[in-house]
Amino acid sequence: MSETEFTLLATKLATTEDPLRVGQLIAAAVCAATGSPTADVYLVNRSEGVLLCLTGKHLQEKNLPLGDAGLPGRAIKKGEPVEAEGRLAVPITYAHQEIGVLVVEAGENPEARAAGISGLAGVIGLALANLAARQEMLAQWRFLEVITTLNWLITSGLESREFYDALHHLIKGLIDFDWMKVLVKEDNRLNVLAFMRDGTPVEAKEAEDPSDLILQARLEGGQPEVIEDLTLVPELNEAQSLTAAGLRSLLLVPLLTKRGVIGGLCFYSREKGKYAEKDFPLAQQLAGQLAITIENSLLINEMARKNREIEKSHQRLLTLNTVAEVLTRSLEIELVLQEVLAKVTEVANWDAGAVYLREENESYSLAAQRGLPDDCAAHVAKSLGTRDDAENNPLRLREELVFFDAREIFRRSDLETCTVGGFASGVVVPLKHQDELRGALVLFHRSKMELTEPERSVLEAVGNQIGVAVENARLYQKVKSMAEHDALTGLYNRHKFFAVLDTELKRCKRYNGKCAVLLFDVDHFKDYNDTFGHLAGDECLRKVSALIRQSIRETDTPARYGGEEFVVLVVEADARAAITVAERLRKRLEAAGQKEPLPTVSIGVAVYPDDAQTVQDLLLIADNNLYTAKRLGRNRTVWRGLVQTA
Repeated sequence: MSETEFTLLATKLATTEDPLRVGQLIAAAVCAATGSPTADVYLVNRSEGVLLCLTGKHLQEKNLPLGDAGLPGRAIKKGEPVEAEGRLAVPITYAHQEIGVLVVEAGENPEARAAGISGLAGVIGLALANLAARQEMLAQWRFLEVITTLNWLITSGLESREFYDALHHLIKGLIDFDWMKVLVKEDNRLNVLAFMRDGTPVEAKEAEDPSDLILQARLEGGQPEVIEDLTLVPELNEAQSLTAAGLRSLLLVPLLTKRGVIGGLCFYSREKGKYAEKDFPLAQQLAGQLAITIENSLLINEMARKNREIEKSHQRLLTLNTVAEVLTRSLEIELVLQEVLAKVTEVANWDAGAVYLREENESYSLAAQRGLPDDCAAHVAKSLGTRDDAENNPLRLREELVFFDAREIFRRSDLETCTVGGFASGVVVPLKHQDELRGALVLFHRSKMELTEPERSVLEAVGNQIGVAVENARLYQKVKSMAEHDALTGLYNRHKFFAVLDTELKRCKRYNGKCAVLLFDVDHFKDYNDTFGHLAGDECLRKVSALIRQSIRETDTPARYGGEEFVVLVVEADARAAITVAERLRKRLEAAGQKEPLPTVSIGVAVYPDDAQTVQDLLLIADNNLYTAKRLGRNRTVWRGLVQTA
């Protein structure tokens, strides 16, 4: 796969959200790289315990249990390629964990096909990891939608007629009963939440019965229970109220939450032996949903008494959702961080802030700021990288979130812009990716503040989100740079140069400008290689590229054209200016060759629009002029028959 195709694949995978489309892109790339006629792509979904197939017509088609002994499952379990029955399964790893598996035809040379997949493993692993993260986020959103629906059901209150009717409608069509009762423990007291007697809801205050405490005691075991004949249970028989109503059998299902048993769902029937263990699964499913509904209702009632906390919770969720939405817009991190900072300060009610990214030398560079004076932002950047202890430097970045007194921080630095009418409190939020520090989010407030535990959690979550986005952007920039630059010299490659030149010609055409192309060829480079060796030849090309950079303006664009050929786009230049740049470079190389073995260069010049008006024609004319320079003895610049020599 060429660099262009690799870059195109990485870009498509990074911008595609549809799982099946991601699977199609990966399968096509794998088939092209291995020669296999088919390829299946599986994504590990650990929360559901399955290998999610991305190459079916539907997302749920051909899914496999994660622990399955089949070929993909064995590859995931062993962590290495597995071949069986003419098929080859290759696990894909991301962050030292199997994130997916590719299955292709083994063919005559399985090792070669495994090697072909290995060449794509990095970009595929990143794509599958991003897809897994999106799938997890979607699952969380679906869960929130369910919770929202249940909460909507009970917004009128657990004691309302609407709730009784909805509950009766939910259950009556699924389990047959004469009476149904919902018991709930709250504040060490047993309450009758709902009581349906022969299809008629009974008010809770009229529904209490001595048998309720007996049933609750039996529910404490946490397991469903069937009583086939109430008359055979002495303590219930003594209560008499049940048998007096002609009730004979009973199904008890505990309401279980993470806190334990919070009550029970009780079904009564006048038919002896009405219920059996076969009724357990459905009854438990209903009880589980009801337990969640009841628990959420109790939480909502509690939150209703704390309207201010509700608003704060909303703000916290809004912050997370807003940040997540902004971070998914682009992999160009510089374009995103300023908007993220604006959203965080706006939604979370902070007055100012800045985002700092950690450099390789462990210093911190300012990436975005809002409402913070430049000198204050610079002081914070310096303090983040200082290794003083926490007492001397509260701003020193650590693994955990740090709250600090902003007045004291800036008073020490004598920064009047920050102290006079400035900030009173602040917080440093580490930006982390896989427990590695990537930077810091620093926020300021003009009043004295204290963070609650939920607010701390939200800021930490925001920090982790930004940290992951920074790492993804870093990986994206690395792949993009590899696709655009020559590995030996660091200059743009031929493909990127064509794109830059095409853009410049369009600009020149629109504004009636001029530009020039300088095509270089290192003289006698084959002889140089034969004399000094290929390693010296590589070093020679690096030196030539360095001299090219030194000899041109910052606005000009150099590139390696191929082999020992280089090309430079000289903007806003006529023939005279272009020849001046070319001669400056040629003479520098000639002078350098007097000090060390270094070949000269021949240069061909072509000017837009004087010589040609298209990319292809400009390069053709420059190449012809370069050929003329070679034919006339090398170490010279040629344009339209005009020859510049030493």
